[in-house]
Amino acid sequence: MALKPTYEELKQRVRELEKEAVERKRAEEALRRSEQRFKDLIETTTDWVWEVDARGVYTYASPKVKDLLGYEVSEVLGKTPFDLMPEGEAKRIRKFFNEKVINRKPFYGLENVNRHKNGHLVVLETNGIPIFDEKGQLKGYRGIDRDITQRKRAEEALRKSENESKVQTQHLKEVNTALRVLLKQREEDKKEFEEKTLYNVKNLIMPYIEELKKRQLNTDQMTCVSILESNINDLFSPFITRLSSKFLNLTPMEVRVASLIKDGKTTKEIAGLLHLSENTILSHRYKLRSKLRLKNKKLNLISYLQSID
Repeated sequence: MALKPTYEELKQRVRELEKEAVERKRAEEALRRSEQRFKDLIETTTDWVWEVDARGVYTYASPKVKDLLGYEVSEVLGKTPFDLMPEGEAKRIRKFFNEKVINRKPFYGLENVNRHKNGHLVVLETNGIPIFDEKGQLKGYRGIDRDITQRKRAEEALRKSENESKVQTQHLKEVNTALRVLLKQREEDKKEFEEKTLYNVKNLIMPYIEELKKRQLNTDQMTCVSILESNINDLFSPFITRLSSKFLNLTPMEVRVASLIKDGKTTKEIAGLLHLSENTILSHRYKLRSKLRLKNKKLNLISYLQSID
């Protein structure tokens, strides 16, 4: 026969029950406060918090869904994310979600296009983690969506600007190429002009100077003709320019002597044209061979000078 509890034992049991009730009440209050903090956090964040089951059906949606997509919470519950997307995007995201469900893996930074209730498109960035029951079975996913539409527009604008810059750069390259062609053509035109000028001088002017030199001219007249011939050679012969630039150590007199040698003039003729002695011209010829590095070479000076031209 069981003994009845004593009065003290009953009082002790009552105290234990009261203590358990107080502790349970405190736990419930702490849980309520925790849930309220969680609710406040969800409702104040700029992101949309959601939960879906293993089929992708919304079982929870925070009020921020209205700010992002224009829907009330009641309009979203029971639907799937794919119901809120354009057809092509819905097919892509459904395939992605099903693969995650099979692999029971989380996902982060998933960009997806959704259609706002009023019709315009919204780009969201989605992060989700799997939810499991006590037996380890997948119940669904919990996650957040963030509106990145403005960021995507900015990125698109940046890409467009970069493409325009590339087009402009290509255009500048083409313009530079065209300018180089024009400059090359100008140089060729200049060269052609110089050659035509030189040809005309040699064929239309120089023969008359040669004819004057055969006449019975007095000393002053002959001097003027010689000076005229020398100056014309200096002004119009491209050979002079090329020789001067190629051999910068030649003196002006050596360049003039070289030009006359190149034209086939003899030492005596050059001496007469320049009013110098033949020995002086021979000295210039020697210096020319030395500066042109023709010493001890079996190479005719006139042939070499003509090859430069």
